[in-house]
Amino acid sequence: MLENYGYDVIDLGKDVPPEVIVDAAIKDDIKVVGLSALMTTTVVSMEETIKLLREKKPDTKVVVGGAVMTQEYADQIGADAYSKDAPKPASVSPANE
Repeated sequence: MLENYGYDVIDLGKDVPPEVIVDAAIKDDIKVVGLSALMTTTVVSMEETIKLLREKKPDTKVVVGGAVMTQEYADQIGADAYSKDAPKPASVSPANE
């Protein structure tokens, strides 16, 4: 969907370790990382990814979404923005405005 609006998208796939995401963000100087969780078991990895990004590439913003995500949980794990699904505009976390 983002490609339709002129964004370059690098899809790393599913169940990607946090280190792989951070390494790709550093290598390609990524400004925004999108993370999606369809099961509650994957949100722990999301939180780890955000923490590692904050440490190794703090200028990268993180947008989260997916079936099990909520704005409250996005705020709790330190995401910069949350979107219920792709067609909905992302809302910026108050802590990260």
